[in-house]
Formats: sequence, C-alpha cells, structure tokens
Amino acid sequence: MTNKNQLFYLMQIAGGTFPSGGFSQSWGLETYVSCGKVADEQSFVEFAETYLESTLALCEGPIMCRAYELSRDWDSERIKELEELSCAVKVTKESRESSVRMGKAFMRIMADITEDEKLPQVKKLCGPEGITYPVIYGLVCGRVGLDMENAMESFVFSTVNALVQSAVKLIPLGNKQAQKILLELYPTMEKTVRKGLETPVSEISNFCPGIDIASIAHESLPTRLYMS
Repeated sequence: MTNKNQLFYLMQIAGGTFPSGGFSQSWGLETYVSCGKVADEQSFVEFAETYLESTLALCEGPIMCRAYELSRDWDSERIKELEELSCAVKVTKESRESSVRMGKAFMRIMADITEDEKLPQVKKLCGPEGITYPVIYGLVCGRVGLDMENAMESFVFSTVNALVQSAVKLIPLGNKQAQKILLELYPTMEKTVRKGLETPVSEISNFCPGIDIASIAHESLPTRLYMS
C-alpha cells in the first residue's frame, strides 16, 4: 500500500461515516450532561481530556497497538488472550457492550471488503461473542499494512471526533464551537498517541471511576439518546 493510499484508507475506516457505530455512543457523556456536570464548551473539554488521558492513553491505545503487533506475527492464542483482557478491563456492562458492538460491526465489514486471509479467521476465533473495537482495529491496521503510529493517530482522532459530535447534540454546542474544540484538543491527542504507543500491555490501566459511575447511571436515565 502506498503512503497516499494509507491516508485514504485511514480516512475511510476512521471517518465519521464508517458504520462501526461510534455515532451511537457517548461513553458516559450523556450522564454528565444529564446531571449538569458538563454544560458548556469548557466543561466538555475537561471531560474529553479526562477520557483521553485515562481510557485511551492507558488502556485502549496500548491494547490496539498490541493487536497491531500480533497481526504481524499471527498467534491465535495470544490474540484470544488480548481480547479477554480487553473485555476484562471494561469495568461496566455498557462500556463492554459498546466496545464489542463496535468491534463486531468493524470486523464484519473489514473481513468482507479486504482480501486478507487472516481477518475472516477472527470471526471464528471470537465466535458469537464478537470482538472489542481496539483489538480488531489494531489487527486490521496491521494486516493491511498501515503504519502503527498513523493507526494510533486515527484511532484517537476518530474517538474524539465522535465525542465532540455527541456533545454537539447533547449540550448542545454549535458546529463552529465543535471545530474549535477539536483544535484545542490536538495537544492532548498528541500526548495520548505517544502514551498509547509507549505503554506496554502489562502496564495498562483503566482507572477512571467518574466515567465508570456515569456509565452505570446511564442505564437508568429516564431519557437516552445514546447507547452508552
């Protein structure tokens, strides 16, 4: 794959229109908005930075990178172990279900549209339970020959972009504010990418009790626009 095609590929799989289901998730944001803790641009930026610095930088990012490595030196048992870890570190039911739901959608599409012989095996490997999004994202990026750092950058940006679009609907924010927020979050995204690349799986952490509590409370909100 040429460098130019890599960019096109990343823009496709990480784009907001790719049907992996990220648009239906708020990752606890809806609860924070509902209780008034996130009510404007500044409070949303603080929420997004917390999510980036905890869940993405120290947990999902390193898992995605490890999956990328395993895609090059294919080992079904180690992939299965990584998937079990990816599920286990998701403390709440909603966070696990949202990751698996997105992973299953991403896997189904990419296994069908790529010519790589290993990706269809993932369906058999994980069975009806499916696979979490960070694991299948890393496997796909590695198998199709994308650069790992670029894959991590697209993984981080797609998550932040989905969060911002959720904030536009929930708070609500204007489209100009949304673009301003994305620009403001660039330095945090860059730090998240670096941390995700540098953190070994043996040192991952998903300690963010505020977001976990928001995820638990989300199940019983009287009105919900999002699935998490």
